Amino acid sequence: MPDSITFLGTSDGLPSPDRLHASILVRLAGKTILLDAGEPCAHTLKRRGVDFDSVDAIFITHMHSDHIGGLPMLLQSMWLEQRRRPLTIFMPAKAIAPFRRWLQHCLLDERRFGYRIHWKPVKPVMRAGNIFVRAFRNSHLDKARARYGKRHPEISFDAFSFVLNKRVAYSGDIGGLDDLTPLLPVEVLIVELAHTKPAEMFRWLAGKPIGRVLVTHVGRGVKRRSAGKIRFVTDGLCVPLEH
Repeated sequence: MPDSITFLGTSDGLPSPDRLHASILVRLAGKTILLDAGEPCAHTLKRRGVDFDSVDAIFITHMHSDHIGGLPMLLQSMWLEQRRRPLTIFMPAKAIAPFRRWLQHCLLDERRFGYRIHWKPVKPVMRAGNIFVRAFRNSHLDKARARYGKRHPEISFDAFSFVLNKRVAYSGDIGGLDDLTPLLPVEVLIVELAHTKPAEMFRWLAGKPIGRVLVTHVGRGVKRRSAGKIRFVTDGLCVPLEH
């Protein structure tokens, strides 16, 4: 399978009649991984003919529901489709135990799945087969941590951006443009545009060591106009990666 990036959902956090929530399928170095699992990623994978057994790992940037809301149904779908291969899921460390309890309340008992899930916390360096993933903490949830962290120390306010094999960077949701600096240089930057102003983003991107920019998670009211190396992506778009 050629290396590629397929956008399963490109919406921001608001409900949309024509865009699904954040989820990206990446095929790279002989592996298939999912970046975020917004709903309805299980339906979208099924509709696109992607074998649930082919997904090697899932990486979750942060715990906002538009990025993880489809994960329980995806795990159920893998179970019902009789997946047998182990699956590795990386997510913010504090969220793992409560998320697994949530699965139990959804009547999803991991012991019945028929495949084993390896739950792993996001760390600075992770690996999925031949894919090396570097994680960079970003400032997306810093304001929420400052407001609620002391009252709710059990909640994960961590948010991350990922770089895959030094080729593909995924911003996840960011708090400011400085969050993008550690991701560069990179061949392809997948960047969200719901939490920064477009003009500021494009000024920042000018002249940066980036081969291509794929803009996703675009807020309502933003004019989507591709130009030069910048491309606004849509649900279902598959972008091949050059070797």
